[in-house]
Amino acid sequence: MNAALLRFLVVLCAGFLGAAATGKLVPHARWLTDTYGVSLGMAGFAISAVMLPGAILSAGLGVITDRLGARNVMVAGLAISGIASMLLGSAVTASFSGLILMRLAEGIGYCLLVIGGTVLVVEGATEKRRTLALSVWSSFAPIGFALGQWASSAQQGDDRLATIGWTHGIALLILGAIAFAVMPRTKNGDSHLFPASASPVATSVDGKRWLSPFFHRPALMASLAFGCVTGVLLAAVAVTPLILAKLNGIAVGDAARLTAIAALPGIAGRFAAGWLLGWRLTPLSVLTTAGLGGVLSLALALLFELPLATALVLFTAFQILVGVIPGVLSAMIPQVAPSREHIGTVSGLVNQMVTTGNLVGPPLILSIYAAADTMGAVLALAAFTALCAYCVARVPVFRAPIG
Repeated sequence: MNAALLRFLVVLCAGFLGAAATGKLVPHARWLTDTYGVSLGMAGFAISAVMLPGAILSAGLGVITDRLGARNVMVAGLAISGIASMLLGSAVTASFSGLILMRLAEGIGYCLLVIGGTVLVVEGATEKRRTLALSVWSSFAPIGFALGQWASSAQQGDDRLATIGWTHGIALLILGAIAFAVMPRTKNGDSHLFPASASPVATSVDGKRWLSPFFHRPALMASLAFGCVTGVLLAAVAVTPLILAKLNGIAVGDAARLTAIAALPGIAGRFAAGWLLGWRLTPLSVLTTAGLGGVLSLALALLFELPLATALVLFTAFQILVGVIPGVLSAMIPQVAPSREHIGTVSGLVNQMVTTGNLVGPPLILSIYAAADTMGAVLALAAFTALCAYCVARVPVFRAPIG
């Protein structure tokens, strides 16, 4: 197997395994309430706590990645996540506060491997394959979430937390050892992709200023757009079952299972992003078309009393079309970085906005739905999608084909 392809597959598997932490406790929310004597809301916090470090620490960890090297950071993330996962079923998590502490530790490790992994994908891909590699890499979160939820759902009994934690933790540590062995020992900017004489990314900001990405408009706008669209995708998954259940007279749980299945093809949109950009279409045109088509599909599904099957098909179309957007934005990370030495910091900014969008999007849209019903929720989702398009429209690099 080609060495570059092997390294890409290792990074992709790391993303899948890391993201599995976000879904592995979802099937056990009720068990958590019974075991720890907490409310369902607090059980939900135990599930989502793994995302909290990303919303707080990602930007800073991105700077650290540029200083220490992506390989070291990703391996450290796999190790931290693996150890924290293995401790889930130990005496440390006998109390609910101990469980939360380990989930936060998992979140720190997950954040490190996501940022380090993004840099390694950029460094390891050839110029020709980089756009496609990054768009495929953007699929690790939804795929990993689904894998974690599916794999853990079969576990039952009082020792389920230990079984889930140890299985996941050992897999992470094994992959960490593999990554340590096969990934190149370079720091960001040292690979063949970025020769010192010809960086393919913008150099309008002095590369020696390690905080420059925080003041670099393309990086900030792209990160904000990323946060908006990921919030939209997750919020739509949260609010759609409520609306479809009301329109079709079915239980919310049944509607949730149907929409979860209908959302899976959305991964195809992320894969398609690199292919579309390879046609030398401008990123802005792809983003605008996908966003407009996605919002119209969702509006048709939710605002009209269509047959349930038709509504689910339209919801799937929404997931595929809007799924193109994070694929395109991921592919644009090298183009919006101020210099080749700041890919890690930009990746951190992106991850911080993505996790913030994931945390804020669902409760915000659900609150709007409670106050203004379906029309209000649809208009809010459309507004956030429009904000995403506005952010990238203000950045010149999005108005020209990649390469």
